Order: sequence, then C-alpha cells, then structure tokens
Amino acid sequence: MALLFAEPNIMRAWGDLLYSVETGNTAFEHVFGYLAQHPQEAAVFNKAMTAVTAPVAGMVAAAYDFSRFTHIVDVGGGQGALLTAILKANPALRGTLFDLPHVTESARPLLEAAGLATRCGDFEWRFFRSSACRRRRLHHQARHPRLGRRAQHAILNNCRRAMAPRGKLLLVETVLPERIAPSPMNFIATGSDVNMLVNAGGRERTETEFRALFGAAGFRLTRIVPTQSLSSVVEAAPLG
Repeated sequence: MALLFAEPNIMRAWGDLLYSVETGNTAFEHVFGYLAQHPQEAAVFNKAMTAVTAPVAGMVAAAYDFSRFTHIVDVGGGQGALLTAILKANPALRGTLFDLPHVTESARPLLEAAGLATRCGDFEWRFFRSSACRRRRLHHQARHPRLGRRAQHAILNNCRRAMAPRGKLLLVETVLPERIAPSPMNFIATGSDVNMLVNAGGRERTETEFRALFGAAGFRLTRIVPTQSLSSVVEAAPLG
C-alpha cells in the first residue's frame, strides 16, 4: 500500500482533486487514462489490493456463513485473497475468480500454492455481458475503469440474471454511517471515499444508498453482517 500511494501517477492524480470535486469524474483517468493502460502501476495496485485484502479476508470468512452455498463467484476478485480464505474455511465449497485476464493470470500461481487449483476456476472480465455463473459476489474496487450508474446497474442486472433464484449477492464493503461524526474510523472511511473518487470513480455508501442501488437493479437488501474490520458483508437477494 505504501508503494501504491507513493506512485508518482497516484500523487499527480491527487493533485487534480479539484477536477474530481467539480465534475464527479476520476482525476486519474483525466490525467493518465485507465489503470490497465499502465502495466507497472497496475502490478503494484494488484499486489497492494492482495496485501490489504488478506487480513480482512479471514474476518469475512469467519463472520459470514458460506457453508450453505455450493459455489461462490468472486467478481472483481483480484488475485483471489478473499476467495482463498473463504474456500479454505469451507472445504465443500467451490469457487470462481472473475476479473481482467492479466489479473486472473497472476492469481493462478497463488491459488495453486494454496492447494485450491482443483476447487477454483477463473474467467476473464465479462461484467457487461451475460454469464453462466449461478451465484456471485460483487465488490467494486479501484482497479477497474470508472463505473457510472448505468454501468453499475448493468453489472448487478447480469448478476441477477445469472444467479439461482435462491442465490445471494454479497458485497464486502465499508458501510458509512448516515451522518459522519468525527472519529478515527470515520476518518479512514471518508478518506477511502475521496480516494475512490480521485483514483477509481467509485465510492463508499451508507445503508440507505445500498438499498437504493440494489432496488434499482432488482435486488433487496436482506442484512448487513459486520466483521472485525471496517468492512461488512452486505447481503442482497433477487426480487420476485
């Protein structure tokens, strides 16, 4: 993470913060284009996301009961740190890692080293196309191009069409309080929110905002399961 935030391009993107505030668009893309167009920075980003996900992954696997599922698809799962922790904690579960081709390629040796090669496959990025996956987990992260509202709904709609009627959509996200009070944890969460705006076009959300996002895409929020980290597991079910 230190290497990531010390990257010259990241620092220069923060220098264009005013552009993001005035337009709501991503400063990084305004200055440099998509992260995938910069292989060196993308490699640092992928390793940073793996490093920051690893300690949270075990907490997610411990807090949420995945044993009732037979298959989980980690959408935007990076190098598979979260999926690895979930599969290790649930020996009967199978998994699929869903991400950009160059990301899943770098994940394969890590999954093999974890002894999960026979229980976990991977597919290249197909967010905006239909998929054969039955259950999936979506976690919007900064490694991907900026996603407008219509694109976000397209991702969720594809998930809803692909999943079984009793499947669940799970987001591992920070859930912001409806009103931000000064505290160290809220400082970190709101700092992440601004960083997502500057470098990824993403955002952190409140429970009310998650409900609205899900409702527009044919889901209903069923519960929020806290973990021992800043992240919670936000669970949704398809409507109808």
